[in-house]
Amino acid sequence: MSKIAEQKPVDPSALEIHLLGPFRIAVDGRVVEGRHFTRRKPKLLIKLLALQPHHQLHREQAMELLWPDSDPDSANNNLHKAIHMARQSLEPGLKTAADSHFIISQSQQILLRAPQTLWIDVEAFEQQAAQAIKSANVKEYEAALDLYTGPLLLEDLYDDWAVSRREQLRELHQSLLAGLARVHQSAGAYQQSIERLKQLLECDTANEEVHRDLMRLYALTSNRHQALKQYQQCADILRRELETEPDLMTTELLREIETGRIQPLALAADLGALKRDQPAIESIAVMPLANLSKEPTMEYLSDGIAENIINRLAQLPALRVMAWGTVARYKDTKFTPASVGRDLNVRAVMMGRVLELGEQLVVKIELIDVTDGSQLWGEQYNRGRSEIFSVQEEIASEISQKLRLKLSGEDKRRLAERHTENIEAYHAYLKGRYYWNKRTTEWLKKGVEHFRQAIDLDPGYASAYAGLSDSYTLLVVREAIPPEDGFAKAKAAATMALEIDETFAAAHASLGHAMLHNWEWEAAATELKRAIEINPGYPSAHHWYSEYLTATGRCAESIRELRLAGELDPLSLIISADLGRALYYGRLYDEVIVQEDRTLEMDAKFWLSYLNLGRSYTQKGMHAEAIDVLRKACELSKSNTEALSFLAFTHAAAGNRDKALKILRDLDEQSERAYVPPYHIAIVHAGLGEKDEAFAWLEHAFAKHAVDLFTLKVEPMFDELRSDSRFTDLLHRVGLFQLPGRH
Repeated sequence: MSKIAEQKPVDPSALEIHLLGPFRIAVDGRVVEGRHFTRRKPKLLIKLLALQPHHQLHREQAMELLWPDSDPDSANNNLHKAIHMARQSLEPGLKTAADSHFIISQSQQILLRAPQTLWIDVEAFEQQAAQAIKSANVKEYEAALDLYTGPLLLEDLYDDWAVSRREQLRELHQSLLAGLARVHQSAGAYQQSIERLKQLLECDTANEEVHRDLMRLYALTSNRHQALKQYQQCADILRRELETEPDLMTTELLREIETGRIQPLALAADLGALKRDQPAIESIAVMPLANLSKEPTMEYLSDGIAENIINRLAQLPALRVMAWGTVARYKDTKFTPASVGRDLNVRAVMMGRVLELGEQLVVKIELIDVTDGSQLWGEQYNRGRSEIFSVQEEIASEISQKLRLKLSGEDKRRLAERHTENIEAYHAYLKGRYYWNKRTTEWLKKGVEHFRQAIDLDPGYASAYAGLSDSYTLLVVREAIPPEDGFAKAKAAATMALEIDETFAAAHASLGHAMLHNWEWEAAATELKRAIEINPGYPSAHHWYSEYLTATGRCAESIRELRLAGELDPLSLIISADLGRALYYGRLYDEVIVQEDRTLEMDAKFWLSYLNLGRSYTQKGMHAEAIDVLRKACELSKSNTEALSFLAFTHAAAGNRDKALKILRDLDEQSERAYVPPYHIAIVHAGLGEKDEAFAWLEHAFAKHAVDLFTLKVEPMFDELRSDSRFTDLLHRVGLFQLPGRH
């Protein structure tokens, strides 16, 4: 039956077009019979117009789509005929083009219009789907599903221009089936949920995730036999159609079912009371989203969305959120929610995937309770590329609700906070952070370019200024740009971010980090403590504040701060290794060895851990062991000058003076080709007992404002220099003498 009531006006007024499933057109409720379309191209023109934004096409665009191989004159002539025939098909007996009610020509534009009602099933389906997803109402979902009567333009399956849109609509239909299944499940209507999942499986028989959902639901409804049968069906289909085996998540779910670890769910009548009685879930790992786009360059987007959600949730004081640095280590690895829960000691795990199709963004999310493998929530977002902001906000909000967190008004404000409304600026920022996370000089410089681009597009973008500040600071630390220029730029960028938003924790941390390495000790402490006050869940703020505490000799406090950072980012190699470094500066050499062994369990090639082990062995007098691990550090770091200087110091301490001098000569030769930090050469001279030379090189370091001097107060390798008045004078000039701690 037509969606438009039948009426017979003098002039046609309503046009109804069905593009999903069999193609149909009705004018004022009367179906236009297929015989009225004597040629294919006029019908294609109507379909094209119906699918275009605002239902209009430029004449050249129409010619390119319908007659790509024709010369311009022939294509133009064919288009003129197609427009005429399309009009006649809709309005038989039409006398002139000017009399057409439905296909209008305006200059170079061809428009599809109707005097009263233009109804197109694709538009109605997408609008109803959006309403269903927003309301989570069963009737709204069913109304949307009723509108999807089949794939888009079945009779035009091989026309390239329809492929992308057909796939988007198919994905939307499947996401509605999955969404309705979840709505039924949350209401305790498990059988209805199972039926919708079975429909979804008919659309995509090799969808392993749906097979898992059915396995879990069968097990939760005491149908263990059917759950095991579903696994077998899944395995058979995957082997037959994809020539692969079920993945780790599926086989682990099978083991849970076989061993009876999944307990049956409560009945619908008891579900409300059960939910009310459950306590909040207070820990979560937001895993990297799989990038389903074929372009590796889109990795910045999938990473950026996950990191954005982490940053939003980390602002909630009642929730412990694993940092991006930790979850990023799971990228391109096989894992299950249960294994992540065990590894990171979290109760909930969020997983998902991202696909960008032209201007369309598809984000699928699943939230799992790791205690029983049950799905707390899941959703698929089919949105325009420009709607990424609202998608991220909705995901963070939904997670907070499903974890049963009690949010204050300020918490809700933070979850919904945006630092830009400019989508292009946001993408530039995401690329900047993607490169910043790689931390090498080359990538940091590339990150600067993208942060600047984001700022050019939106001069009020606080996050981009904070990213720019972080990049400049690390470039100075890596001695890629001069300290005076680099720190000035870093502080200016962070200050601008704070002028835009004084409550932005990351900007306070960025400013504090730059001030720390610029020897502005008390100002740095103020900014870093302010960052932690605003957002206690920001691991970098704890990490950088620990560096301040180390520099000022408050090593016990530094160690505590790094342990806090480690709880938030437990798989961060740099935080783990820097905890070993803080223990070294605190003279807790045995604890350094234990800590760095843990770090090397995560990555056996992380050279900074060998560095900390080596200097700790040196201070313990275990010179042979120190030399072995420092040689390893030199090998892995490609002869980093810091590693070489520590090795030379150890050789000197072990009585191998010739070997220490050989390394010193090598460093001198290297300094003629590339920059060698004078602080490192000072360490070698200190090991050789050459105090005057050591002080001379420390003076060079001071003149260059070397960032290494922040450890001057606590470095055990300079213990033989401490009684010299020149050392005290240097501490005064660096600004560390009067600060509390070891002199």
